[in-house]
Amino acid sequence: MIYDRLQVALLSTLLSEKAGSPYALIAQYLLAHAGRPDTLSVKAVAQECHVGTGTVSRFAKDVGFASFADLCAACAETRANFDEMPGDNVSQRAEALARHVALSVARAAASVDTDALARLVADLHAYEHVSAYGLLKANAAALDLQVDLLMQDKYIHTCATPAEQARRIAAARDDELIIVFSYTGTYFDSCDVADALRRRDRPRIWMVSGDTESLPAFVYDHLRFASNHDRAGHPYQLECIAGIIAQEYAT
Repeated sequence: MIYDRLQVALLSTLLSEKAGSPYALIAQYLLAHAGRPDTLSVKAVAQECHVGTGTVSRFAKDVGFASFADLCAACAETRANFDEMPGDNVSQRAEALARHVALSVARAAASVDTDALARLVADLHAYEHVSAYGLLKANAAALDLQVDLLMQDKYIHTCATPAEQARRIAAARDDELIIVFSYTGTYFDSCDVADALRRRDRPRIWMVSGDTESLPAFVYDHLRFASNHDRAGHPYQLECIAGIIAQEYAT
């Protein structure tokens, strides 16, 4: 997984909430103190963020944790990592990054499963109700696909927050197509909808990701491409595949 559970929940909350809102303040505070979970408590967070203790407890559940204690446990496990490019100056580092991204995108385009691509495009034509989702940077690919298909008079839905994505996936029925962009194929580790999708009328779910060994049983099909699963190549490979899907839809 490129980002851990806590990073996904808190960064997504900051992206979706208005600046200065109670949930934005709580998310920002928790991100700043994630490395010190022993200093966190419902009362302490409430005092520092000038909100009620009930708001802090609701926040933990609304962003996908069983309780505030569960959220604190995730704080203890989170680690900040960043892929730095080699080079002695800005020009060298910029060139290294551009080269890495270009090679990653070329690898994705050359390795995409064309048979699976044809099946996915056929489903896009067949289904009226379509959604596309991804977590954090992966949602950029969903947005790219949404815009590219809108330019072809095909509207698909997307949204940014994991909680809203989970609600929509859990509520979707068998007349709906859902495309999930997940760089490492671990989307459903953060979006837990397995219980809701045990029913027979569950939606048709496609996973778009780099090579992965296994996927949940409720995932209908898988569009694969070759990937190093590194942060520097993410989300550019997924955005490339989203573009390829849109190009094939147009033919």
